[in-house]
Amino acid sequence: MRIFTTLLKRELGFYLTTLTGYVILSMVMFLIGLSLLTVILAYNGRAMDAPLTEAFYSTPFFWFIVLLACPAITMRSFAFEKSTGTYEALMTTPVSNLQVVFSKFLASWTFYALMWVPLWGLMVWLGQFFNDPAYLDAGIIGGTMLGVLLVGGLFLSMGCLASVCTRSQLIAAMIGLTLEMVLFMLSFVIEIIPDQSGWQATFFGHISLFDHMTDFVRGVIDARHLTFYVSLTGLFLFLTWRMVESRK
Repeated sequence: MRIFTTLLKRELGFYLTTLTGYVILSMVMFLIGLSLLTVILAYNGRAMDAPLTEAFYSTPFFWFIVLLACPAITMRSFAFEKSTGTYEALMTTPVSNLQVVFSKFLASWTFYALMWVPLWGLMVWLGQFFNDPAYLDAGIIGGTMLGVLLVGGLFLSMGCLASVCTRSQLIAAMIGLTLEMVLFMLSFVIEIIPDQSGWQATFFGHISLFDHMTDFVRGVIDARHLTFYVSLTGLFLFLTWRMVESRK
């Protein structure tokens, strides 16, 4: 456990002590502020028929943040080690490959969670101006936070797999973004299937990121959504671990 904690601090320290981490945080904070400004201008003086979290999710900035931030966070996890020559040294230390993979993933996931903190602070502040507390109760905020963390964990696991496949951070970011975009675009297929009662509709409806997040931002937590994100995240982490094993 002590070795794993040391690895985790090492990885997390990079994000918090280098310019890269603060550039990502600055861009995310800018986009979060822009998205909330869009929501305020759209609903200024008008009644809202949906929670504030759903209004934020309906803006294009949410997926823009997630799709771009995750590859930027994970692109260095393995590619940077390989390009600087520290990967070989890391693999010869008395740590298991599973500890290396999970420490890098958990560090990136922790940093990902930290970059969303301003959003929750702004929402709590905006909640003071609503007459109806149902627009932003604890269940809605908790469900939204869980959804944001789960979709981020999935995309970060994809980014880790992309990073372990190359020495170039830029290529790692491009591969990670490509994997994310494939799953993101598959979420639109359910909208164009003519027969909504067939197995195709059931399959593409289950993998639709939009359907999962729509429930989360409304405060609805379904076991199917949890199973989807946890199983896919575990799959990509397993593939990352196998890639590390094969190249050790």
